[in-house]
Amino acid sequence: MPERGSKRRVIYLSSSSEEDDEEESDEEYDDEDDDEGESEEEFDNGCSDNDCDEVLSQRVIRFLKENKNLDSLTLNDCKAYLRENRLRIAGTKAVCIQRLQEHWRMKDGNGEAHYPRSSFVVNCTGDVCRGDTVLFTQKVYAKFDKVTRRGGLIGKRTVAGRVVKESYGASKQQHTFTVEVLWSTGVRKLPPLYPLLVKGRNLYKLRTFRRLWNDEAERVQVLAEKHKRGAAARGVRALQKRKRKLVQIGGSGKNQGHVQLPRQALNSNGSRKSMRSRDKNNAVRRHPA
Repeated sequence: MPERGSKRRVIYLSSSSEEDDEEESDEEYDDEDDDEGESEEEFDNGCSDNDCDEVLSQRVIRFLKENKNLDSLTLNDCKAYLRENRLRIAGTKAVCIQRLQEHWRMKDGNGEAHYPRSSFVVNCTGDVCRGDTVLFTQKVYAKFDKVTRRGGLIGKRTVAGRVVKESYGASKQQHTFTVEVLWSTGVRKLPPLYPLLVKGRNLYKLRTFRRLWNDEAERVQVLAEKHKRGAAARGVRALQKRKRKLVQIGGSGKNQGHVQLPRQALNSNGSRKSMRSRDKNNAVRRHPA
């Protein structure tokens, strides 16, 4: 079990082959640098003292080993166990109990027995929403350089997980999913229920499959809400781009200064006659008979 004093690390996938929507590389770094990561409330709440958490966590473990009724635990007990295992702590006491029970069942690496690969039967590439249980493969890099936007590829990792959160980035409106890992294979395997942040384009890059919902009609509603939020976000961004463009056009017009139009040349006889006639009439009006 890692020490509480160490930094929690979040695996965050990002890339840059195309400026807005199609980036390539993956990245791993401390979550304090991640403005799209989990909020602090989801990971650090209540009693966070190392010794206190360890005592409360041991109490939870004792209850689990002895098959005692977990309802007699307090919310602080549950969150202490979740913090000690670097899991999400968001939710009510009932939600936290369910999460720690699931972690206890899968902590020895038998997650695939509960969520077999054969149960992921629907190809949902490009169409994942919150509540989906998905199976996907991602590239894993040894180290990511933010300056060169490149990393050393060391292999691939297959992940089965539950999508517990999805959002759009503030700057580029990029879709990001938080996947609670159920099991993983390949290089750098992740622990059960680890919160993995994945950009949508990286989630879909090597195909994505999901398990069927108990009520597929409910998923249709959740997916429609996701598409509605995405369309609204894209609309806001398009409006901001138009405003910036108008400001740039207006600014360039002001810098052009005053332009004097050239006087029309009098090349024809008709033009000269018209000029003499106009001068004669003006002279008559100035000196009436």
